[in-house]
Amino acid sequence: MIVDAQGMPIRKLLTEGKYIIPDYQREYDWEEKEIIEFINDINEISNDESYFIGHMVFEGKRNGTKYIVIDGQQRITTITIILCCLRDIFYERKEIDLGNGINDKYIFSINDDNKKFARLVNDMPYPVLQARVQNIPQEKDNSIVPKKNGEKKIINAYVKIHSLFQEKTIDELKSFRDKILNLETVSVVAEGVSNACTIFMTLNSTGKDLTPLDLVKSLIFSKYKKVPLVNEPNDTWKKISDNINNNVKFLNNFYASRYKKVSDKRIFYEVENTIKNLNHKDHGVAAKEFLQQMLEDSELFKLINTPVSTNFNKNDYDIYESIYAITKQFKIQVSNSFLIALIRDYKKNTVSKSMCIKILSVMERFHFVNNAVCSKRSSGIDLLYAKYAHDLYQAKSKQEKHIIITNICQELTKRVATLSDFEASVDSKLYYTRKDEKQKELVKYVLMKLERKKNTHSIPIATSIEHIYPETPKNMTLTDPNLIINIGNLVLLEDSVNSKIGNKEYDDKKTYVLNNSQMITAKQLFNKYKSWTDTEIKQRRDELIEEMYKKMWLK
Repeated sequence: MIVDAQGMPIRKLLTEGKYIIPDYQREYDWEEKEIIEFINDINEISNDESYFIGHMVFEGKRNGTKYIVIDGQQRITTITIILCCLRDIFYERKEIDLGNGINDKYIFSINDDNKKFARLVNDMPYPVLQARVQNIPQEKDNSIVPKKNGEKKIINAYVKIHSLFQEKTIDELKSFRDKILNLETVSVVAEGVSNACTIFMTLNSTGKDLTPLDLVKSLIFSKYKKVPLVNEPNDTWKKISDNINNNVKFLNNFYASRYKKVSDKRIFYEVENTIKNLNHKDHGVAAKEFLQQMLEDSELFKLINTPVSTNFNKNDYDIYESIYAITKQFKIQVSNSFLIALIRDYKKNTVSKSMCIKILSVMERFHFVNNAVCSKRSSGIDLLYAKYAHDLYQAKSKQEKHIIITNICQELTKRVATLSDFEASVDSKLYYTRKDEKQKELVKYVLMKLERKKNTHSIPIATSIEHIYPETPKNMTLTDPNLIINIGNLVLLEDSVNSKIGNKEYDDKKTYVLNNSQMITAKQLFNKYKSWTDTEIKQRRDELIEEMYKKMWLK
């Protein structure tokens, strides 16, 4: 691996050649906050002081004519925008020599054929950068409308920076110009995109621009065999990006679901080796295959992390409910790798529906008890899920996969918190008051789960939680008022029924509910209890604890 690293000021870096931001890089992403912070940092530097802004990593050859930007895109783009603003203000003030000094050296230059070229070129179709920022004022084309977020942020950056410098004196502008040109960086140049990405991962440079997903994108795009008139791999990558919605955890979840769990620091190297092993002779074919795997799993990732009932078949509603509970209700992410592997196999019919529902129910119970109620740390669970995800992916037959699912069911069941731990945590997690709705969704989840267990008919969409003993009673008769918000005093009712019973006494509520509600759990409760005091609330609480801990999950 040929690597050349040289410390140098920005004034030297920008005159080394042409810098190209490839189309597989992520868009320009600096917001006003980062820009102002960057400018403030520069303002605090004295004129003769150097200020290090981190490494920048390029693919190419030292003393060559062009460098591909691997790391440093955000910084080099922002610096170029700042220099364009300074140049434009010099021109506006009729300081032509000062404007030309920046324009002809750091923004544009002349090649050996006496042709003008831009020092910074963006291969993403970014006409906005040159047309509205790099071009001199009289040549700017403001008819070019920014379409992508990155383009809009480039324009916003230019407008903001221009406004910050608009009132500065010529001497102040010259001083800032000198400060930015004196900024120090280490220019690291490596031959080959893969080598340059490896260097970046090793340096983990200050002001990091790239995520592991960005680096993997660079690797795939550099190896992918492009076909004329076919916009690949760009189109496939866009689908992946849309599916994952910038969630940086996708790469680790995807890789763990098929191969193994690795850290962010190691994942680029692992992906590189995986692509080599997929096809030793043709890495272009291997890159395409790996990209298709990512696309397939990005769709599953979306299904799991943003579960919407309409994205599931009607017959799979129970699968949707469990996934929604795990990832949205309980906010569990460590299970993603296994869920991707499981749903992948279920969709391919290599895992039966009954086994899919079985493991999802075990997972749902585990995370409800351990995380949602007992607030236990899931130590080692991510490794457990990754192991079984990989095992599931490697298994060849349906029978093998079912054995693996049975094994993980047993593992998770062994790790469920004890009944005594669960009981000790219930009162602090399963309560509801209109003044404190923090636990409302969890309480409603439990009450709905209990109702679905007993009610085989459709349940109304519009339901709400009712305090059996009124939250604001006319006359307090409970010995312990804290029981009012306890799960033992809560029941699920149709909105239409709940709105009619208000603060009524127990007997009146009982009569109305039994005559008008279709909720089986509510009707069973009012049929069972003749009165409603501290004793009945505590008794029901204890019954619910037994239900929630075990019976609620039995199929």
